[in-house]
Amino acid sequence: MQPNQIKKKPLDVLIIGMGFSGIGAAIKLLESDIDNIAIYEKSDGIGGTWHENRYPGAACDVPSHLYCYSFAPNPDWSHVYARQPEIKEYLENIVNDYELMPYVNFSVKVTDLILDEVSGLWEVHLANNDIIQAHHVIHGGGGLHQPFIPDFNGLAKFDGEVMHTAQWRDEVELNDKNVVVIGSAASAIQVIPEIAKIAKTLNVFQRTPNYIIPRGDKKYTSAQQQRFAKYPWLLKLYRWFIFIRMELIAFPIVKKDSKIGANAAKRINTYMRDSINDTALHNKLQPKYKLGCKRILLSDELYPALNKDNVSLITSPIKQINNNHIIGEDNIKYAADVIIMATGFDISKQFYSINMVGNNGVTLHEVWSDNETAYKGCSISDFPNFHMVTGPNTGAGTISHVHIIEQELNYIVKLIKLAGTHKYIEVKEKEQLKYNLDVQAKLNNSVWSSGCSSWYLNASGVNNTLYPGHGRSFKKLLSDVRIEDYTLTSKP
Repeated sequence: MQPNQIKKKPLDVLIIGMGFSGIGAAIKLLESDIDNIAIYEKSDGIGGTWHENRYPGAACDVPSHLYCYSFAPNPDWSHVYARQPEIKEYLENIVNDYELMPYVNFSVKVTDLILDEVSGLWEVHLANNDIIQAHHVIHGGGGLHQPFIPDFNGLAKFDGEVMHTAQWRDEVELNDKNVVVIGSAASAIQVIPEIAKIAKTLNVFQRTPNYIIPRGDKKYTSAQQQRFAKYPWLLKLYRWFIFIRMELIAFPIVKKDSKIGANAAKRINTYMRDSINDTALHNKLQPKYKLGCKRILLSDELYPALNKDNVSLITSPIKQINNNHIIGEDNIKYAADVIIMATGFDISKQFYSINMVGNNGVTLHEVWSDNETAYKGCSISDFPNFHMVTGPNTGAGTISHVHIIEQELNYIVKLIKLAGTHKYIEVKEKEQLKYNLDVQAKLNNSVWSSGCSSWYLNASGVNNTLYPGHGRSFKKLLSDVRIEDYTLTSKP
C-alpha cells in the first residue's frame, strides 16, 4: 500500500480513544443505528487512563458504583473505591458485552485531522501514513495520558532507573532499594504506601502540601454483591444516594469563601496532626491555601506510610540530580537507586496532541492562541462535525467524570443525528464566546479562583479545565440542543 492512501469508503463517525469516552461513544452510536463507525486507539489495550496508569496502588477517588456507566451498572465491585485492574476489567467486559471489538483498531495513533472543504469530509491521518475519511469525528481522548516530567538539573546523569507513574515498568526492582518519589499529589499518595512496604529507604519530595481526607474504603461482602445483582432497583438507588451525597456535601465546599469549606479544612488538618507521629512534619503537611483550590485527595494509607522508619518527607526543592543521589536546596544528599516521577500530567497536551485544521485552513493552535474554549465542552467554531467528549471546562470537580462523559455523549449523538452525512453542524462563534464568558464568571465565584497555582489553570492562568456547576446542572445544560446556537448547512 502506498503512503497516504485513502482507505475504504468514508465512515459516518470516527472515534478517537478506547477509554470511557470512546467506548461509550460507540455504544451510543450503535444504539442510534449508526454503525458505519470505527475506533482508533493509540495504545495496545482497552481502558484509556486505566490502561496507561497501572502503578502499584492505582485506584479511583470516586465510589465504584458511581464510576461506571449508568446504563451498565456493576453489582460485583469488590471495594467502595475500585482499583485499576478492576476498572480496566469492567471496561473490557463492556466492550465484549456490546460486541465492539470489530470496530476497534489498536496501536494506531491519529496524528492529524484536516477538513477537506471540497468533499466535506474530515481526513484523519494516522501514524502509519494511512488516511481515513469521516463525516464526523468524536475525540474521546482523556487528559491523564501525557506525563509531565520536569527538566531537573542533572537528570540525564542519573545511573539508576527513572519512570513516571503513568509509564510504570514492572521489571524495575524496588525491593530493598533507595527509592525517591518526586511529587505528593494524587498518584503519589497511592504509590507511596506500596513502595514503603518494600523499599530500603523512600524519600518523598513534596513541593506543595495537599488536603488529604480519609478514603473510608472497605470491601463489599458477597451478600451485598448478591443483593445488588438480584435487585437492580437497589443498585440504582444506591448509585443515586452516592450521587446526591456528593452533590450536597462536596459541591458546597468549592464556593468562594465557603464556611462549610473553612470548617472542613480545620477538621482535615486536625486529622493530619492526629495521624502523623512526627510533630515536625505537621506544618510541612498543612496547606497554606483554601480547601478545594487544588484537588482534594483521599487516602487511608498515606499517613501510616509516612510514619514508617524508612520513609522521609523532603520539602527542600531539588537542586541537582547526580549519578546515584539527589541534592536538595538544603545541600543534603539523598541516596537514589530508582526515581519515580509522580509529577502529574500535561493537561493542555490533550487538546493539542492532534494537529487540527478546520475551515479555511485555520488550525486549532490559531483558534486557541489566547485560550482553550469550546461550546458546552464539545463544539468548536470553525471545526464543523468535530466533537470533543472531554473538551475545555468539562472537568468534574465534585462529581464522577463518567457522569460528565455520559451527558456529553448523549448530546454529541444528537448533533450527529441532526447533521447526518449530508450537512455540517457548527457552533456559532458568538454563542461559543457567550457560553465561555458565563463559565469563567461562575468559576470566578469558586474556590478554584482563590489564588493558588494548580493544574486546573493554563499558562495564562485561566481555568480551562473544570465545569463550574454541579452534576445536576451539567445534565440539564446538555439535555437539549439549542439549534439556534448552531449553523446547519449543506455540505459541498
